[in-house]
Amino acid sequence: MEGRFESLSEALKEWFAHPLTDLPEALRQRVEHEFLPFTWDLLSPEQRLDFAQQWDYKNDPATEAERQAAWDLLARRLEVEGKMREWERSGAGTATELATKEARLAELREEITKIDLAEKSMLGKERSGKARRGDLSDESARTDEDFEYIAYPRAMKRLRERLGATPEEVAAWVFWGETQGGLVAYTNANELNPPPKFAFFYTMGDDYISPLMACWFRRDDIEAFEPDERYITGKALIERWSKEPHIEPKAFVLAKIQESRLLDMHPNCGGTRATWPEQESFPPMESGLFALSRVEQIEAEDFGLGKPSVPDAKPAGHLNHDRELQAKANALAQDMLKTHRRSYVTRDRVAGILAPKEKMTVETITRRIRKQW
Repeated sequence: MEGRFESLSEALKEWFAHPLTDLPEALRQRVEHEFLPFTWDLLSPEQRLDFAQQWDYKNDPATEAERQAAWDLLARRLEVEGKMREWERSGAGTATELATKEARLAELREEITKIDLAEKSMLGKERSGKARRGDLSDESARTDEDFEYIAYPRAMKRLRERLGATPEEVAAWVFWGETQGGLVAYTNANELNPPPKFAFFYTMGDDYISPLMACWFRRDDIEAFEPDERYITGKALIERWSKEPHIEPKAFVLAKIQESRLLDMHPNCGGTRATWPEQESFPPMESGLFALSRVEQIEAEDFGLGKPSVPDAKPAGHLNHDRELQAKANALAQDMLKTHRRSYVTRDRVAGILAPKEKMTVETITRRIRKQW
């Protein structure tokens, strides 16, 4: 069909390991044009695939909404950072003026934190999209017309029947996306082909269940889905641990978060006030989501319930405190403190800088380090 998007990674899926001279003439000309200023023969097959996936993301009409949202976030960040510089340069001759200045700067820093979380969420969605477009199996040869989409109520009913899933768990799976053991959700699948991907956003506030009402899912995904992780809410966790004698459950949950043994994930905001107590606009801990495997491990190790996991059998990416990584985080934070205020140097920001250097996800870094600097 005229005007249909032609995926570069799909066109090249059989040619990434070949030199440029082996490519068909039309494809060779396209590569020479699209890969500028890079030279095909100077790139590894993995680099060629990565470039093609990036090109697809930047040119696919299906990602236009995501790209526009990312651009809007960047514009807002620049605006907020500009206001912060203005307030930091402004004088404060009286105690009242100083208090006003500090209050305004605190509000602006809070907004930057929310933008950081939103950008992190978008990065996960972009990677998920790249993985789907870069899949060179038979599945990638299917067109959007081949997929049947079902609305949230039917998808939720099927997940409840198959897995005993809760709406909160579905929100967690959608937040993580398919590259991290979750699900991909879409919007407007009844009228758009292909439908745009759904993404949680911090402006949705505390409620992450209502946004799911607009979601659609691929039927095949729902039928084949086997979660890598199960989740419970902070409210349910407090009720669960309140049954243990001599335990103040909320304080105990907070202690485990401080020990980096629990992560208070929130689909819209990234985290809760349990991790960022100074951010009053963040949702309460009770609305956060906690990985059930972490909960059960704490129950085995701290309560003596069940059987503790065998250390040698921990899965890849096991998330406990990492002292070597902590030392790197402390050193990086000290460097950052030389040019930023202490309130700016958060665990999340440090993790965001360390992640690409350590070849880990931001979430993994966050859960392996503590704020010790």
